[in-house]
Amino acid sequence: MIRLDLPRDLEKLLDRFAKDLGVSKEEFALQAIRERIEDLGDLAVAEAALAADDGERIPLADIIAEFGDGSDEDGNPLHAAE
Repeated sequence: MIRLDLPRDLEKLLDRFAKDLGVSKEEFALQAIRERIEDLGDLAVAEAALAADDGERIPLADIIAEFGDGSDEDGNPLHAAE
């Protein structure tokens, strides 16, 4: 259990946004905390991927040359739009 004493201006913002969204202040705060934690997890994954990046890139032209551009000989898409 966490108890927070919020600064008055933050408390007013919390009240306003929770009311606007039709949720309790607790629900709003919990969702905000959850999203922040998820963002920090995503950031850690991205930073690890960047640290492991060897800098090698494959030019788009090489990929198209090997696998095609996704269309048939008449220029029609091979895959239906979803």
